[in-house]
Amino acid sequence: MSEFNNDEYLKGQVQKQVMQMKESSYQVPLEKIHCEIGINLMDETLESLQRKVKTGSLTYVEIVKFYLNRIYKNTDLNAVISINTNAINEAKEKIYDESHSLLYGIPVIIKDNIGTKDMYTTAGAVALKEIMSNEAEVVKVLKTHGAIILGKANLSEWANFMSTESSNGYSALGGQTLNPYGEFDVGGSSSGSAVAVSCQLAPVAVGTETAGSIIYPASQNSVVGLKPTLGLISQDNIIPISKSHDTAGPMAKSVKETYELLKCLTKIQLKKAVFNEKALKNRRVGLIVNEQVITYYREGDLEIVEYAEKVLRDLGADIKYLELDSKAFDTKVYEILKYEFREGLKAFLEPIDTTIKNLGDIIAFNEKDMKNRAPYNHEIIKQAYLEYYDSSTIQEQVIDNRRVTQESLDKALEEVDILMTISNYCTSVYAPAGYPAICVPAGYRDTGEPVGITFICSAHEDIKLIELAYAFEQCIQRKNPRRRT
Repeated sequence: MSEFNNDEYLKGQVQKQVMQMKESSYQVPLEKIHCEIGINLMDETLESLQRKVKTGSLTYVEIVKFYLNRIYKNTDLNAVISINTNAINEAKEKIYDESHSLLYGIPVIIKDNIGTKDMYTTAGAVALKEIMSNEAEVVKVLKTHGAIILGKANLSEWANFMSTESSNGYSALGGQTLNPYGEFDVGGSSSGSAVAVSCQLAPVAVGTETAGSIIYPASQNSVVGLKPTLGLISQDNIIPISKSHDTAGPMAKSVKETYELLKCLTKIQLKKAVFNEKALKNRRVGLIVNEQVITYYREGDLEIVEYAEKVLRDLGADIKYLELDSKAFDTKVYEILKYEFREGLKAFLEPIDTTIKNLGDIIAFNEKDMKNRAPYNHEIIKQAYLEYYDSSTIQEQVIDNRRVTQESLDKALEEVDILMTISNYCTSVYAPAGYPAICVPAGYRDTGEPVGITFICSAHEDIKLIELAYAFEQCIQRKNPRRRT
């Protein structure tokens, strides 16, 4: 989950980040593997890494060692919660072949709510500190393409579905993830995944989204994040919030690399993307201007939107200002999320060898030491556990939400090829619809805080979304020397 943020709220977020970083007593120390290496792979792409392996100037082992060193040198960011201690051995077994995926032999960091059989799956919660889950389908697919799971990313605990008092990127187990650009909101809940890519702790990372949890941290950390069409990527053995909203998705430095990772996250055969810098010529782009969106604009946002409009016009696109049907912003999702969280987590935990079997067990565990296990309370978990919801009523609400939001987006998309907004300001519409969205770095506020432009398409138009986002990306000036290197 992610919430909209205003400037006053953000000041409180940063203050909490500093305090939580100091007070987290459960933060997991990363085991150091001896891997000193005198090479610099900063700003390498998947293609350039594979090219160097092909020519013999680099090995997969050296690639893994480089990124392990990056993790150890940036532990204060609290972006990575655990590492795969067998990663170097796995890299030793990789042999280059031109037929392989670009992800073959490449380290990938995955969010720590995604099940693995060789690392704990915690969702950042102390209650799950030593739980070994079944392996997620998405991890199996990654491995079939030869990717190496380097480690697991910190996150907003329980994917930001625990407390309204906590801050984005904080978990009792992993501490407070910090933004490499400065004292800014790191975004939630895939904060660790976004920071891992932004600070180059791995070439690519996997996040998950219920409502904004890929798009918002991508915007806040100046990386590309894709929330795919609901159902494109399996949610099997991923700690859930809501089966009606949840999806894993790729995060990377560029649109092209986001696409390469997407191909390695799903068993579904995707249409081949065609990358053309002129793909936006004569395309119609709908800028969403509903009051429910622009009211969240912060200082500097309007200038970034206007800059994006100029870029699009220079590329030959036609900009149309659109208002979505206001009913799309009035959907009721909170009860759905609480009901599906309770039922989904119970199903996730059922086959696992643990005494923690449901939200009630988690509440009881936390309340034995709230200061260290839930310092900012767990009222959302308590509500999800204690409140009664009729399953048929919930299902009716899911269907109604999907109908209203899809009709609103579909009507707008009859007039344009693609919709545009800023950061996560339209999450409440595309998320219940199950439609794809992609966030591309677009600029920085005067303070140096990153901001991304988000594009939205209809269901199963993920490749179209990627192709048009690529054309936009090629004309964006995004370098910010204030980012940590």
